[in-house]
Amino acid sequence: MAIIDLEDGVSRERKEEARRSARELLQGRVGRGPLAFVRINSPAGGEGRADMEAVVLPQLAGVMVPKVGSPAQIEVLDWVLGRLERQHGVPEGQVSVLPLLETAAGLGAAREIASSSPRVCALALGVADLAADLGARIGPDSPLLAAARAELVVACRSAGVGPPLDPVHLDLQDLAGLEAEAVSARQLGFQGKACIHPRQAEVVARVFAPTPEEREWAQRVLSALAAAEQHGRSALVVEGEFVDYAVAARARRLLRFSDQVQSASRSQ
Repeated sequence: MAIIDLEDGVSRERKEEARRSARELLQGRVGRGPLAFVRINSPAGGEGRADMEAVVLPQLAGVMVPKVGSPAQIEVLDWVLGRLERQHGVPEGQVSVLPLLETAAGLGAAREIASSSPRVCALALGVADLAADLGARIGPDSPLLAAARAELVVACRSAGVGPPLDPVHLDLQDLAGLEAEAVSARQLGFQGKACIHPRQAEVVARVFAPTPEEREWAQRVLSALAAAEQHGRSALVVEGEFVDYAVAARARRLLRFSDQVQSASRSQ
């Protein structure tokens, strides 16, 4: 996924220029490549509405929405996107929504936001603004960050959407710290981590991509369980590990994600 930023990364004086550039970039996309998302300004203001008017095109996969604090915001956005899709010849429902939760209100309503529209594909966490909103310092080992991450994982899973995205690592020189954060996020159930520089992408991709050993484990688990079911059993031990339907579900999710990663790599 590639995210074009029209929000905090663009000064107020250059918003219109950035919209034109984003539109030209999307129109120039041909063939395969990473999914194209655009981080828009708040849809409640004129900048956000102008962003959507500019970028809702057949090449757009989705929008990242900043500072989402309630499901009502996503419900209104759903209606606006539907109107723009019809207006610009985009298949209705194509444009996904990735809410960025970076306030106490958003975190508190995470489960409702995740369930607010079929367009919601996952949730993302914004730590810098969340820390400012809470008046707290949130470091890599902060209990508050761990609690926020856990809430997003549960919210996404309960809503049946994709796993969440971890926040950016702001120190471009600290690749070891980036990797440590990515490992921690993956262990918690995140599907990826936002990057702000190309040099970070290799580290994040390596951490989150299932390894060959993990794929082999998943295939062994599913094969063994299928064989056991033929004899009327639904629980067994595979190489010393207890396996039941819950473990099998984890194995299937891992293989699906691995297939998605491989498909995305081939499309680059």
